[in-house]
Amino acid sequence: MDFLRVSDNGRYFVRGGKPFFWLGDTVWPAVSWFSMEELEVYFSRRAEQGFTVEHIMLPWASWDGIDGTQDFTMRPGEMELWLNDNPDTPNEAFFEKLDQVIELAGKHGLLLTIMPNGGSGGMHVEYRKILTMKNVRNWGKWLGRRYRDEPNIVWVNGFDVPPWVHEDIAIEFNAGIFEEDCGNHLMFYHPCGGTTSSHFHNEDWLAANFIQTWGFYDTVQSMVTADYHRNPTKPVVHVEGAYEAGTEFPTVPITSWHVREQAYWAFLSGGFHTYGHGDVWRKTPYWKDTLDAKGSWQMKILKDFFTSLQWWKLVPDPKLYHGMGVERGFVGASSSDGDFAVLYYPYRWVQPVNIGRFGGGKPVTGEWMDPQTGKWLSKAVYTGEVCNITSPAQCDDAILLLKVE
Repeated sequence: MDFLRVSDNGRYFVRGGKPFFWLGDTVWPAVSWFSMEELEVYFSRRAEQGFTVEHIMLPWASWDGIDGTQDFTMRPGEMELWLNDNPDTPNEAFFEKLDQVIELAGKHGLLLTIMPNGGSGGMHVEYRKILTMKNVRNWGKWLGRRYRDEPNIVWVNGFDVPPWVHEDIAIEFNAGIFEEDCGNHLMFYHPCGGTTSSHFHNEDWLAANFIQTWGFYDTVQSMVTADYHRNPTKPVVHVEGAYEAGTEFPTVPITSWHVREQAYWAFLSGGFHTYGHGDVWRKTPYWKDTLDAKGSWQMKILKDFFTSLQWWKLVPDPKLYHGMGVERGFVGASSSDGDFAVLYYPYRWVQPVNIGRFGGGKPVTGEWMDPQTGKWLSKAVYTGEVCNITSPAQCDDAILLLKVE
């Protein structure tokens, strides 16, 4: 098993010398609230659905997301991360379980991203004040030393707050990790809703930009696009948006259509994406049933579609749509070799498409896919400079794959 790396061109990730397709899911309290038997069920299903990355936190105390109250309850079988809430005394039993979780995820081909400092709006730096400038460097050193040679993880700094808040603690934590890690692991930063880790973009330690849109999912396209065009070039991951069936967002319900929108916007704007389901990250009594939620299986359709192509060659190309009248949410990307392009129609519509720009005068074959079912639908050959192309009437949203004849 190989460590995750960034591609030479800075646009995507590689593992074992091959492009790595990042499709994530969040199971934040994996170590704290899930048994190993439950994680076997969970990891097995997510691997079957094509996910490649799982996001977890170590210190876990969450807002319940319903009435804004705080949940510090230790559930049956839950272990302390730190003895007496002291980061200088990590609980060995907790980390023995984490070792098992890492191994199990690897068995299912899933990479773990680990947030060692928690989230929930800065719970452990701002409210409980457990992590401080006095102890966070040693905490980082301890983790860096213990997991230096473990290839199936990456580190994610941050506290689920704006990246400029508690920046000194974040930098001190990095120093501890890097002192012991020997450069083996990539480091990321997880910001709060509506922000991006690009605050640290010019720092060498930041491997890629993480974006959290939370419930403001209509900003996915613009935020990914902004980070995609920053210099120096780094990968972009829309790492947390509106969770399927989530109850805490300004606009509910969050349906599988919202799930698909967020994902295709992220990928075709030049980034990657992490899915999430509201019942899984909270581990509600229904979590196991929701493993088969529509959106989760539709992420498999998305992955199967992109990995059938040389997806790493896709370049965001808004000029595929002709003129200034592009409707909200329409996004497209074309191959750097000019041999194929992908367009996403978020709803039934007709759009003028610059076939001449893409095909160079050659006929272009267009085929529609239903992202809900993965079924291929109608096919047509387009010629000329601009063609008005209408999405299939039977699809709520649709993918158009264009290939030069």
